[in-house]
Amino acid sequence: MSGHTVGMDHVPLAQALAARLRSQGTPEHIARLFAQVPRHRFLPDTVWGEDRTRYDRAADPAEWMRVAYTDQALTTQRDDGAPGGMGVPTSSSSAPSVMARMLAAAGIESAHRVLEIGTGTGYNAALLSQLLGSGSVATVEIDPELAGAARAALSAAGFHPDVRTGDGERTGGLPSYDRLIATCTVSEVPAAWLRHMRGRGRIVTPWAPTPGLPGGVLAVLDATRNHAQGRFEGGLSFMWARGQRRPGRSAPGPEAVADSTEQVPGDPREPWLDGERALLLSLLMPGWSYGLRMGEDATDPCVWLASTTCSSWARLHADGRVEQGGTRALFEEADRAWRIWEGWNRPAVSDFGLTVDPDRQTQTVWVHGPRHSLWSVRG
Repeated sequence: MSGHTVGMDHVPLAQALAARLRSQGTPEHIARLFAQVPRHRFLPDTVWGEDRTRYDRAADPAEWMRVAYTDQALTTQRDDGAPGGMGVPTSSSSAPSVMARMLAAAGIESAHRVLEIGTGTGYNAALLSQLLGSGSVATVEIDPELAGAARAALSAAGFHPDVRTGDGERTGGLPSYDRLIATCTVSEVPAAWLRHMRGRGRIVTPWAPTPGLPGGVLAVLDATRNHAQGRFEGGLSFMWARGQRRPGRSAPGPEAVADSTEQVPGDPREPWLDGERALLLSLLMPGWSYGLRMGEDATDPCVWLASTTCSSWARLHADGRVEQGGTRALFEEADRAWRIWEGWNRPAVSDFGLTVDPDRQTQTVWVHGPRHSLWSVRG
C-alpha cells in the first residue's frame, strides 16, 4: 500500500469527493468520513479503473492521486495475485458512492459493533473505524496477502480494528455484532452470519440468485440468530465471495445439438442485453444462469441460458433463431415470467425481497412482502 505522495495535497480531492456524495443524498455523518479518511493511503501503486485503464503511481503520481478520489471502483488485484494470468479482477476498492450507500443502509448507531466480510484494501474498515472507533470494528479477509497489506495500511493511518485472515463465510471465534456488511456477492447467505448477531441486527450484502451471475442486488436484511428478512435496495454488482464464485452452469458449447429450433420475431436476446430486465428475470425465474458467447463466423454474440437444476439450455441469436435443448423450455419460461411481471404492474427491484431461514436451510424470494413468495431454494 502506498503512503503519502510527495508534494501532493489530497485534502482538496477528498473534500470534493465528500461534497459529491452529499449532493447525491448521502447523509452528512457518512459523507464527512470520505473527507476524513484518505483513500489513497489504502491503494497499491498500480490500480485499474472501471474502463480497465492502468494507473501507475511511479509513472504519473498526479494522475494516480486524482483517480484515487474519483467515484469509481478501482481494481487492486487481478488473478488472485498470481502472475501471468488473464487479468481477471479479484479484489477492488469499491466506488465511494456504493460504499456510502451500504453504510447508510446498515443504519449504524454509536453503540453498534460491526463485522465486515471482505477487508480488501482496508479502506471501508477505516471508514467504519472513523465512525465508531476501531474497537467496535472487526473485518475478515480470505486472502492472506491482502489481509496483511490492509492491516499495515490501517495501522499506518492510525486505525486498529480487529483484522482477521480467514473465510468470511464462517465467523467462528469472532465476537457478537450488531451489523454485518459484506463487500462481496453471495447467492447463499451463510447461516454463520446470523448466529453471532447480538439481538436484532442487520446484514447488508450484495446478493444474486445464482452463483456467477454478472449482476445482483443489494440485500438489506433485518436479522436475528435464526432469521433474516428484508428487501432489495436496487441493483448492485460486486465481485463474488471466493467460496461462491463458481458459475451456476457453464455455457452450452458450439457442439451442443438442439432438440428444437424456432424462428421468433425481433431479437430474442433483447431482455438479456438490458441489465435491469435481466436482473428482474433472475428474480422472477429460479434455477438458471446466462451469458454471452460469440459463435464461429458470427458478427453478433448469442445469449446463452443454462439451467442449474438439469441439463437444459438455450441459445438466442440476433437473427431471431432460438435453439433449445433438454426438458426445460427456458426461453418460454422467461417469456411467461415477463408477462406475469407486467401483469403485476411491473414491480421494481425494490419490491422484491429475501427471507433466510437457517433452521430449514431455505432462502425464499418474494415480491410485495414475505407472504407473496415466488420461489425457494435450499442452501
